[in-house]
Amino acid sequence: MFLRMLANQARYKWPITLLLWAAMTALVSLYTYLGNSARFSNRSMELIMKAMGHNLIIIPSGADPLDIYLCADEQTLFGEDVTRRMAERTEVPSRYYVSVLQKRIQVGGRTLLLTGIAPVHRPDETQEKAHMVNAIPSRHARLGHEASRILGVPAGEAATVLSRAFRVAEVLSPLGTLDDYRIYVPLADCQELLGKPGQINLILAFLCMHSGSLPAVMRHQSEAMGEFFPELKVITRMSIAQGRDLARRTTSRYLQYLLILVSCITVVVIAVTGLQEVSERRREVGILLAMGASYAYIVGLYVVKLIVLALLAAVAGFFIGSHLSLWLLMPVLVTHTRPVAMLWGQLPSCVGLTCLVALIAAAVPMAKLVRVDPNAILMEE
Repeated sequence: MFLRMLANQARYKWPITLLLWAAMTALVSLYTYLGNSARFSNRSMELIMKAMGHNLIIIPSGADPLDIYLCADEQTLFGEDVTRRMAERTEVPSRYYVSVLQKRIQVGGRTLLLTGIAPVHRPDETQEKAHMVNAIPSRHARLGHEASRILGVPAGEAATVLSRAFRVAEVLSPLGTLDDYRIYVPLADCQELLGKPGQINLILAFLCMHSGSLPAVMRHQSEAMGEFFPELKVITRMSIAQGRDLARRTTSRYLQYLLILVSCITVVVIAVTGLQEVSERRREVGILLAMGASYAYIVGLYVVKLIVLALLAAVAGFFIGSHLSLWLLMPVLVTHTRPVAMLWGQLPSCVGLTCLVALIAAAVPMAKLVRVDPNAILMEE
């Protein structure tokens, strides 16, 4: 009897039923789309900031950072095995380590920076989270824009560095920094040229935002380094670290506030529709109450119908929002990450959110419904 009355109510007032379903479906569609937007847009912004370069410089605690910045002859040396041991410590938030040995050299009366590099991988790196620096094959070189111009050597030709020939694998785009004057070679070749086997001057690293605020992640990095590598100190390039943090927080908050606004609008639509339905069914409610039906029974008719609509809307909205992500996100993401796809893990939250919004919106019409006086309604009729 209960289910039959429920079906009759939905069929009799099908425009209102359809409006409720459409409102909740729109909410879930936007929730799913905004959830995907937040996930993939944030990742895209993080990769954009990651492309700006490493934001950590790690050197011995007694080293002078100015020697590193100036590439002075007084730079402190330490073993390259430190980088490997650091990469094995996944408790440390930083990653994308690069062992670096550098020295000023003179070429045709101009100063260039000979830089030996060797990227060191962490065991938890994935294809999407690829290393920021590609390894250079032996006897090959990667030239900064100005270094290529000064040497007069384009990509594909051979360049002579300290009496050794290197084939230029790549010429980097101009950056407007000292890196334009660098000659990048494999670390082993650089160590052999400079007579410093197994030695480096610094480690480049990238501070990843695992969770929480930037100060919290920096504090975690400092504590982990103090525990496992107390002989080293970390210099943070705050411009990159803060830029990455601000980009992610701006995108997340904007999308969160937009979702809250959409939820509020949906609650209002459902509440207004419910009030209209309660008003139109005053006679029906009065008759049911006069026949002995309880308020719980009548309220249950409305609430159960709303929950069923919410479940149907959650499933439909999840598919609609996911496909909107597929169609709209990929063409506009500046930096592509993992393929935008249906995230099935969002379906339970979609169902929960829709049912919660439906119950909150039902509170106003239900409050009016339980105040109905059957005697007054029947006397009016």
